[in-house]
Amino acid sequence: MKKIVVVLILIALVSAVYAGGSTEAKKLGKQTVVFWNGYTGPDRPVLEDLVAQYNAQSDDIEIKMEIMPWDTLFQKLMPAMIAGNAPDLIAMSVGRYAEYAEAGKLASLDGFIQNSKVLNVKDLVPGMIEAGNFQGSQYAMPMAFAAMVMYYNKAMFREAGLDPENPPATLAQLQDAWTKLIKKDSSGNVVQYAQAIAVKSTVPMVPVFMWMYGADYIAGGKSVINSAEAVQAMSMLGDAFQAGVSPVGLTGQEADNLFAAGKAAIEFNGPWAINGFRGAGIDLGIAEVPAGMAGRRTWGGDTILTITKDSKVKDAAWDFIEYWNSPATQRTWALNVGFPPTRTDMSGDVELTTGNPDIVYFLNSAPYSVLFMADEPKAGRIDEEVLVPLYESVTRKTLDAATALKQADAALSALLNE
Repeated sequence: MKKIVVVLILIALVSAVYAGGSTEAKKLGKQTVVFWNGYTGPDRPVLEDLVAQYNAQSDDIEIKMEIMPWDTLFQKLMPAMIAGNAPDLIAMSVGRYAEYAEAGKLASLDGFIQNSKVLNVKDLVPGMIEAGNFQGSQYAMPMAFAAMVMYYNKAMFREAGLDPENPPATLAQLQDAWTKLIKKDSSGNVVQYAQAIAVKSTVPMVPVFMWMYGADYIAGGKSVINSAEAVQAMSMLGDAFQAGVSPVGLTGQEADNLFAAGKAAIEFNGPWAINGFRGAGIDLGIAEVPAGMAGRRTWGGDTILTITKDSKVKDAAWDFIEYWNSPATQRTWALNVGFPPTRTDMSGDVELTTGNPDIVYFLNSAPYSVLFMADEPKAGRIDEEVLVPLYESVTRKTLDAATALKQADAALSALLNE
């Protein structure tokens, strides 16, 4: 996260550009929108300032925020929905909303999108919009977007004879760099890894490699994980791990720690990692993830906004969603928290790119970002029961890729058919 610096000029610009309060809201008089979210971290002051600005310039709508830890929010949410006292507007992880949509607890946003005069979904990150569509209806709109990029240690690149100003742009170049970045001691033990690749409790690192080969996991509600492309991808990873590219069995935190400690030269990660890596003294390079044979795709995600089905102020809640995704609000958000905007039409925003040069890599990644299993209610179980065992067996070489994928396909199909 970027160090929070409240940009008062930008806040004022939000007010000048966006005059909130929908037509319908004005007909009904002052409306209060109860908004639950888990922004308890350093991004909280920016969110509070933007909500205060919205409330100050709207005579018809007041956003009443209730901020709590994410685990507390999810513990309270379903009971509140069942009891009929749920919030009107909810921010949640994009990977969590589908279970509530499937339970019939969220409002479809299709009508609002169709009738909006200020917000065009074509201007928003495509992956976020696609992920927010559950069974043909839109239930979620973006709140915060993050994309996975490639971080690399420039000092390690120089030492290995690699040009730190020209990092790998393709999988073939990445594999070539791996061979030069691995260091072993006289006993053959790896003392410097080429890349820290997490296989559990992590943002999706392995899927990026699967996508490089054109492989996927689920299509049309069915498992497609056992494909020739997946066998190629997993075979490559199995060989890479055995060669010492990455330690086996890493969690996301362990992969972060390895890179921050200067014991791995590359890691795929999101914008939240920048300050920690620089603070650890890493000579940090940033680039887009390399392109594979099937083109360039990366993980994208973070937080979405939903409106509860039983809300009596849906129109007012939608008005805030429009405000939140406006260019002025997103510029303020991006400059103060370091995350890229939810919009893809801001890559030429000079104020944004000069204020935060790192953001360019995330802006460039937005159009090809994929939100992994975001619309799958069983995503958590799939990861724990199918994918982690698959990744562990292949990277540890306890099974060959073809056998492991055949088993994963059977397990995934059974789970999806429950």
